Formats: sequence, structure tokens, C-alpha cells
Amino acid sequence: MISFEEALKIVLENTQYLPHESVKLEDSAGRVLASDIYADRDMPPFDKSAVDGYALKREELGNPLRVVENIAAGYVPKNEVISGTCSKIMTGAVIPAGADFVVMVEDTIEVNGFMDLKEKEEEFKKRNNICYKGEDISEGDLLLSRGTVISPAATAILATTGLSVVYVSKVPVVGILSTGDEIVEPDVTPLPSQIRNSNGWQLRVQSLSTGSKVKYYGIVKDDPKLLGQALLKSTEECDITIITGGVSAGDFDYVPQIITECGFKILFDKVSVQPGKPSTFAVKKAYPYEYPEDHLVGLIEEKKNLIIEGNIYGNIDNNALQQKQNRRTSTVSKVIFALPGNPVSSLIQFEMLVKPYIIKSMGGNYLPLRLSLPAAEDFTRKNTERLSLIPVEINPDGTFSALRYNGSAHIAAMVHADAIAEIPVGVKQILAGEKATIHIFR
Repeated sequence: MISFEEALKIVLENTQYLPHESVKLEDSAGRVLASDIYADRDMPPFDKSAVDGYALKREELGNPLRVVENIAAGYVPKNEVISGTCSKIMTGAVIPAGADFVVMVEDTIEVNGFMDLKEKEEEFKKRNNICYKGEDISEGDLLLSRGTVISPAATAILATTGLSVVYVSKVPVVGILSTGDEIVEPDVTPLPSQIRNSNGWQLRVQSLSTGSKVKYYGIVKDDPKLLGQALLKSTEECDITIITGGVSAGDFDYVPQIITECGFKILFDKVSVQPGKPSTFAVKKAYPYEYPEDHLVGLIEEKKNLIIEGNIYGNIDNNALQQKQNRRTSTVSKVIFALPGNPVSSLIQFEMLVKPYIIKSMGGNYLPLRLSLPAAEDFTRKNTERLSLIPVEINPDGTFSALRYNGSAHIAAMVHADAIAEIPVGVKQILAGEKATIHIFR
């Protein structure tokens, strides 16, 4: 049995190489960038007004000024602001020549074409309400690094740089199997000895949240032949296979044996964590190979297209292409995660082990957000031999409270959980006010 930290290290050292592709901007959310993104222009691209108001010379603030123009956003000013004049201006509009100050419209009054202040306040002079060209971004600045997961903010940056096509890593295909004679699908009325399959559907949604394509293979009975057939089908069709159930030490737990018979090497099969002890990770190796020729062609074509479009999209030059041509990929071609059958175990281990694996295989980085927060009340546990991960809610005062939790089958507890708290090996009690590491899934 290995520690959770060792398990995570092994998982992240055995990620796959996923090739790259170009997708439309509207289809890029959640994908991982395969190239650096640089600014193609200054932002703002011109000096602009931060408020609705009047553009004028600072030294004339407080004097009645004749309004010579009304400047809307997107309009090019036609008149220079000279002594004794000003221009009415809208938020985001171009500052006219000669002006170095904008007074907010609510601090002014306009009568018969002249603007004056409502009150002669020095406070008006503290901020000129102008956003200067390039103060946010300068042309050529690195805006997004390769490996960035495309968030709403990153999408805004891509749009700002004029990219309607985005170069990203392909997403993996994830196969999901549930095992067990005791489980039935949600649309089946279970017998007294049966339960409905929640793991398969839970893991499907979790996998989709990473952008992965998902193939759901349903329930496989506790039969070695059927399990072997299902596992072979999934591993042939998918990059990553996730199995739940059948990984413990019971008489009908055949999964580890079948994994080995399918040509996979099990790198670990027990983790010192609760819940999730029987979590298993297995890999199938391939001979090292160069980046696929079609991938290099794609890069070259991408470069040509971007030159034609006039976009600055990454730093794809001949040297970079040659480096990619010489770089060898991971030798891992397929992997299997065999997770415990209890739903809390599978949910948590997906977020802690599988999701980081998927994101890294796409060239990105992901780990749950870790915070150190104090407990709102005492928490005591019985078993201290393993790292314990318990569902908690985060309180408005910055403390955390353990939720009522009856064990790894109690999936209802996770519906109300904001995060999970980490109780280290050997620690029996967390007292109120003592801090613990909190993992927030993003």
C-alpha cells in the first residue's frame, strides 16, 4: 500500500500524449491551449474615457467651457479641445486631441452649450478618468501560456486577440464500466438484494466536465469472461478506461486479474486513503515514437494560416517545429483506473487522481485548490491508519464544518459538500480552531 502522494506522483508521471487540433472559438471552452498567445495590439488601443463626462484641459477645470462635440464610443473625434472648450464624451470613446482630463457627467451641469461644475471641488482633480493606450496590455505581451485551460476569462483574451480559431490539444476518449451482479440501471426496479448504478452516471458527468468524450459501456456482471470482453472493447476504443467495483479482495473481485490478462501493468492497487483504499492504476506501454507527421503538418499549416490572417498566435517557428520533431512522446498508450464501487470513493478519487491525469494528458495542469482553514467545531475519527478525506462545508466566517457522513456509500453527503478536508495519518482529532487542508474541486 502506498501513500496518496506517491499514487498521485505515479499517475502524473504516466500521462499520455494527446495530439493537437484547431477548433472554433465557440467550441474551445474547457480545452487546453497548445500554443502561447501573444497580444497583436495594445489594449486599450487608444486613450479612452473611463466614464461618461466631458473631456477638457485639466488647468481649465472649474471654468465654464463651450461644448464643441459629442463623442460616442466608436466615433473618431473631429475637433481638438482648445482653451475655453470641451467635448462631451461617452465611456470607452476616444479622447480628443488637446484633452488630458475627463470630468464625470454627474459632477457637471450643461446650459446653453456650456459646461460647468456643480460645485467647485478639488476632489475632481484627483483622478483624470482616462485609460491610456497600452496600459493594460502592450503589443507582443504573452497573454496566455500553452497548457492553459480555456476559462471564460481566457476566452475573452482569445477574442481580444482576434482569434476565431484556437489551437488546442485533442480530448481523450474515456470509457466507463460498472461491475457487479448487485447493480441495475436507474430505469430498472431493483430487487431487495440490488442497488441502482450511480457510479457509472456520476463518472460520466465528471469525465464530461473535463471536456473528454465519453463512452458508457454499462454494467458488466461478475463474470471473468464478460469482464475481459468488456475491458478489451473499452481499451481498444478509448484512451482511458474507468472501472468501478470488483477491485477489493472478495471472491468475485476479478478486475485486477483481468487487467493483467489484457496486457496492462498495474502500478499500484492500494492507496493509504479513506475512502478509496483499493484504487488501482494500470498502464499499457508503447514504444517511444516521434510526434506524428500529421501533427507537424498541422502546425505548419496553422502557421501559414495565421500569417495570412495577420494574427500573432504562439511562437511557432522553424526551430520550434524542429524541436517538436525531435521530441519523443510518452510511452504510455492506454491506462485503466479501477476505482472502488462505493460512490463517494469513486467521486473523490476521480477528482484527486483521474481529473489531474486527464488535464495533464492534454498538456495542462490541474489539482484541487488547497486551502488551510480552521475547523468550526471538534471532529473525531476512529481509524487513524490512513489519510482521511471527509466532506465538509465552508462557512461564511472562513471555517469549515464536517457534514454528517456515514461512510463511502453515503453519496448524499457529497451533494451538500463544498470541499473535502484532509485528516492526516495518525491524527485522531481536529479541535475547533485547528487548521486542516481543504481541497476544493474546480
